[in-house]
Amino acid sequence: MRQVNPEYELELAGRVKGRLEAMETARSAWEPLWRDISDYMLPRKNSFEKGGRRGDAGDELIFDSSPTHALEQLASGLGGLLTNPALPWFDIRVRGEQAMDRRDVRGFLQKARERMVRLFNTEASGFQAHVHELYLDIVLLGTAVMYVEADPDSVVRFSTRPLGEVYVAENVRGVVDTVYRRYELTARQVVQEWGADCSERVRNLAADRPEDTVEIVHAVFPRADRDPAGFTCADFPWACVYLESEGGHILEEGGYLEMPYMVPRWSKAAGETYGRGPGLTALSDVRVLNAMARTALMAAEKMSDPPLMVPDDGFLGPVHTGPGGLSYYRAGSRDRIEALPVAVDLRAAEEMMLTRRQSVARIFLTDQLAPEGPGTTATEAVIRQSEKMRLLGPVLGRMQTEFLSPLIRRVFNILLRAGELPPLPPDIRPRDLEVEYLSPVARAQKQYEAQSLLQMMEYLGPFLQGGDVFRIMDNFETDRIARHAAEMFGTPGDYLRPEEEVQAARQAQAPIQAQAATQAPEQAETPEQDPAAQEIV
Repeated sequence: MRQVNPEYELELAGRVKGRLEAMETARSAWEPLWRDISDYMLPRKNSFEKGGRRGDAGDELIFDSSPTHALEQLASGLGGLLTNPALPWFDIRVRGEQAMDRRDVRGFLQKARERMVRLFNTEASGFQAHVHELYLDIVLLGTAVMYVEADPDSVVRFSTRPLGEVYVAENVRGVVDTVYRRYELTARQVVQEWGADCSERVRNLAADRPEDTVEIVHAVFPRADRDPAGFTCADFPWACVYLESEGGHILEEGGYLEMPYMVPRWSKAAGETYGRGPGLTALSDVRVLNAMARTALMAAEKMSDPPLMVPDDGFLGPVHTGPGGLSYYRAGSRDRIEALPVAVDLRAAEEMMLTRRQSVARIFLTDQLAPEGPGTTATEAVIRQSEKMRLLGPVLGRMQTEFLSPLIRRVFNILLRAGELPPLPPDIRPRDLEVEYLSPVARAQKQYEAQSLLQMMEYLGPFLQGGDVFRIMDNFETDRIARHAAEMFGTPGDYLRPEEEVQAARQAQAPIQAQAATQAPEQAETPEQDPAAQEIV
């Protein structure tokens, strides 16, 4: 049980709650817009109402599901481009080319990378499941939030938090450095997490009504009054405060060495904190499309079950229009039941809806992320992939800066502190390591370079026949080409020999090759005796 200073805790809780109220006011202008976007495209993402919409489909406004399908396709496409578990999407390097050429350093980097890949792909960490929800949020709402924390069981745990429970603020450089999160747990869960540090009210609630909810506030903000050389959590760059919203009781006060919340934005207008995504751009088209679909359904219903014209006299009893229904009228009367003519051109309505669907699909980049056809050559595929990356470049650049690079660094540092990585090589310090994200733009560029290298070698092939008599290869650094090719294709670092070992092996082979070269002319000058000449002698 932690030590309690009532005056300090009261002052800290007041500051946290006051800052939360200010951030709520700043975010309130966005909430009606986010509600509309969610209700028209993905209702389960509407987390902006008190208590949420648990168990409610919320699809009363949706009459056409094509926008939802386009949204999910773009989110899946981002997952395949940015964090595909089947492709290398990050790398670990050491500052300095000499250090990178050491065998022990290459081995360490390769093992560390393999450990991180296993962590990202394991089910216990939940990364692949939660990152898809993050892509849905950023495409739909323009802003997404992922929480990365150390975990005693899975070492690192990932969770995408609903935007409705998160409030963010930026520093002077436009970087999110403050995140307040307000969420609910049951009283039993609060006691399981914080035990005796809970207030007496929550402990009694857990004993009497354990499933009643308790509102918790988690505040993460930069710590101004700290000692950079200190070793306690009070000296960490980021402060962490958990408190009970009702009563302001402090549950936990700690710190982080890295920002645990990743808050990527799709795009951001100047002066705004929250992002704008394709969902906002497509909202007007989606509204019109759903209105068209609703009207078309009503028109089709009128055609299949048209309104009737019935005389006000001459019929005995009510008019039955159901299957097998009988309607009686007086004998000799000329009155009849007739359908009211309904002139509806459903084909024109369908063409108008198709135009809107195509517009929504273009906004969600469906045409850009479409897979290549079966008849596409390798060169064409590389060129088209490069074109796609140029169009997605601005978005991918923001994702790399605000999500992927901080994510990889945070995970690497947690693993390093937990002892989950191999021991560092001699003379290598943690600050010498660089964890970088391999963007699809960089991969497409490397594929283009590899294709250019292959084309060059194919062009020079006829001149190299017969043992390079023109000595064309003297113009190239063959060792550099080989190492660059290994880097382009993502060859594991421990597969390559250090340059010093390569030079030593060549020097060891040089006398043997020289001896073989001197013996070859002697063997060529010694003529073979003719068997017939031997018989004459």
